[in-house]
Amino acid sequence: MICIILVAGHNLLLETEILEDKSGDYTHLIGVPKALLPARPGHSQDTILDCWWNVVKSRNQFSDVYLVTNADKYKYYERWATANEFPVNNIVNDGTTTLENSLGAVADIELTIRSKGIDDDVMVLSGDMLCSHNIDLEQVNNFFRQKNGELAIYYEMEPDEDVGRRGIIEIDHSTSRIVQFLEKPKRHETKSNYGSVVFYCFRKEVVPMICQYTKTHTSKESKTLGIFMGWLVSETPVYAMKLPTPFKLIGQIGLAEYQKWVKVFSDMTLKSKTECEIITCKSYARIGLMGNPSDGFFGKTISLTISNFWAEATLTESTKLKLIPHPLYDPADFGSLSDLVGITAKEGYASSSSSTPFHLLSGMTDAIVGCA
Repeated sequence: MICIILVAGHNLLLETEILEDKSGDYTHLIGVPKALLPARPGHSQDTILDCWWNVVKSRNQFSDVYLVTNADKYKYYERWATANEFPVNNIVNDGTTTLENSLGAVADIELTIRSKGIDDDVMVLSGDMLCSHNIDLEQVNNFFRQKNGELAIYYEMEPDEDVGRRGIIEIDHSTSRIVQFLEKPKRHETKSNYGSVVFYCFRKEVVPMICQYTKTHTSKESKTLGIFMGWLVSETPVYAMKLPTPFKLIGQIGLAEYQKWVKVFSDMTLKSKTECEIITCKSYARIGLMGNPSDGFFGKTISLTISNFWAEATLTESTKLKLIPHPLYDPADFGSLSDLVGITAKEGYASSSSSTPFHLLSGMTDAIVGCA
């Protein structure tokens, strides 16, 4: 899979308000592209693009990653690339210098596909998008591969968020398929509050459709991703995956709103890190004196616990749930069938690496030994 990070947009509002700010707090950010603005208050070295790059490179999900920028900000991203182990040759310059001559996101994607000879599945995301960045791209990729179609990431918008500022999707929840994609609708036009973000996956066989679309849809307005996705939903199955974090594109906001959302997402990230603690619990062995759940006592028993035998479980923060057997007390490797039979007869067998009940495995073992 190929990853394309879009950072080619022109934001005059935010850039102008930073330039005109009288506080002096943002003087060092004059002219800086929006994706290289701080992702957290007071942390000028931790940019929005840094956060996305950390997410993208943390998993071996991509054979190549490309960054699409404009000519006006190209030098900034070239400097960023050399400082962050990003290959400079993978920066695509779309040649635009102003909002008026910008190409549109779909045209930038097509330019990258064509100029780099991409013939693979493609993930597209925006590098100037604020979120909690607690995102597992492996889970996203797995969901995408389970579906025979394209994928759009969405989140559930707050009641006070304006649906007219982003793409809204309507979903068939029985299949997760998008039935309608509305680009910046009015509130009365949809009851959905599912906000689509610039975070998509396209199959290899659909990638040529992107290139064909740019040839038949020549206006700049038609080359926004929202309009394109509305068209794509009618052409091929597009599925939706919800992520548990809001998203905010800073390309559409001014300085005050940027400050607000940087603090919101910074607080969310800090809260998720500080609230997690390691939990360790023990469950002691039990000896039943009378009764058994399977007999005529209706599940009632008289039993005792033994304090010198127990099972212990430890919970730590993770993006996945994974059961890890103890290397000594939950063996998964045996030297022979007789070793397996001997150890399980003495200690029992409850390894998470096998879903086969031991009494069935034991029967299979007897049969194999008998045949031998």
